[in-house]
Amino acid sequence: MIKKVGIWLICAACIIALNTALADEGEAIFKSHGCTSCHKKTSVSKLNPSLTEISQAYQGKEEQLIKYLKGESEPIVRPEKADLMKRQIEKTKKLPDADLKALAGYLVRQQ
Repeated sequence: MIKKVGIWLICAACIIALNTALADEGEAIFKSHGCTSCHKKTSVSKLNPSLTEISQAYQGKEEQLIKYLKGESEPIVRPEKADLMKRQIEKTKKLPDADLKALAGYLVRQQ
């Protein structure tokens, strides 16, 4: 019994560590691509959605966010302003799938 509990605790710690590593990687990608110049944690901008707004809109829709970042779907946050992101989407759609997953994971955890 104690052995099983120990194994579960180790598994849980590994999952937490992996999620933290992905979030850190996603944040690094977000910052290195200049996303912070337009997207702040909280914002009242009429043009650029805040990280909180993006996170709330894409909760449970991480795959849809990845498709948007690949240029394969329309945004669900402020679709009327999609043209403002076209240059950035040209950059994000060139990212490897692992980077897109990390970036999307970071974005949906920003509430």
